[in-house]
Amino acid sequence: MPLIRYDFLRKTTKGIFLFVFLLSMVISIKLLVFDIYRIPSSSMENMLYPGDVIVVNKLKYGPKLPSSPFEIPWVNLAFYMNKIARSRIKETWWDYKRLEGITKVKQGDVFVFSLDQSRDFFVVKRCVGLPGDVLSIRDGEIYNNNKLFTAPGTVKNNYQFRIKDRKKLYKLTDSLAINGGITQDYKSGNLGIATFSKDEFGLLEKANCIDSIKKNRDSLDIPNEELIKTVHSKWTLSNMGPIVIPKKDMQITLNPDTFMLYEKVMRLFEKSIIVEKNGTYFINGKSATTYRFKLNYYFMMGDNRRGTIDSRFWGFLPETNIVGKVQCILFSNINDEFQWSRLFKLI
Repeated sequence: MPLIRYDFLRKTTKGIFLFVFLLSMVISIKLLVFDIYRIPSSSMENMLYPGDVIVVNKLKYGPKLPSSPFEIPWVNLAFYMNKIARSRIKETWWDYKRLEGITKVKQGDVFVFSLDQSRDFFVVKRCVGLPGDVLSIRDGEIYNNNKLFTAPGTVKNNYQFRIKDRKKLYKLTDSLAINGGITQDYKSGNLGIATFSKDEFGLLEKANCIDSIKKNRDSLDIPNEELIKTVHSKWTLSNMGPIVIPKKDMQITLNPDTFMLYEKVMRLFEKSIIVEKNGTYFINGKSATTYRFKLNYYFMMGDNRRGTIDSRFWGFLPETNIVGKVQCILFSNINDEFQWSRLFKLI
């Protein structure tokens, strides 16, 4: 009888140990190696479509360690059930720390990040500006340190054009499955307006079914007051800057322009209380004429330039909010049809 009991305890202990080990492995992989996300919107068309399921590589830039137990899968369940712990759900329990990554963020990288301070609202965009860059947007084109950023062929813009061959145009746009179709004004000599990617635009040009093409500016219907800005700037979606993207240890002189442009990141992400009184600036209660940034920041934009809310509105992305680089599309359903050609497609 004792031998049977001992054997039962040994098997039970072994089973518990195996369960804990496997659970720890799953948590570690999800937390430190890769994770899976679903694309919620059209902001990254034609690179990523709504409903796409993507694999995010956390090793590329280095996995970010949790800032609270609520960020640890399954472990957080115990803290959700605790009333005292739950009252601190939006607090930062541990200082920011990221393990060493395989590579640094590069201009043009597509990655997932949390948009809000509580880090529970995740989005995906393309990085168009790095820490310390001087970024400008001129007539819809992005310049970094006065060098034109060559956007990938999937980037979409709104175009105005004249239709030369309507039958050929509609046949081609149908085959391309261009969302939203073409808006026509027959009173203006077959004037058409539509949103195309760079690749689609090239095919339409080559087919010789449209001409007199120009890119529409500022086509997103949102008040310019909501854009990031300085005191006297008259920036628009298509013309903005120059803007210096904050870099760790970069020092700026405090004035009305820098206060308006950077106050949000100082307050939200650097936890610096900065106020202005009669032309004098106070940081954490002490007067100051300069400010030194504690973190690196990035400028993010969606590929679907007409249908995205990005850094042009909400400002600079802190390194603390980066989750990881989009590695591949796990699977894709566009218009409820499984896309075999996009299965495990690398990004």
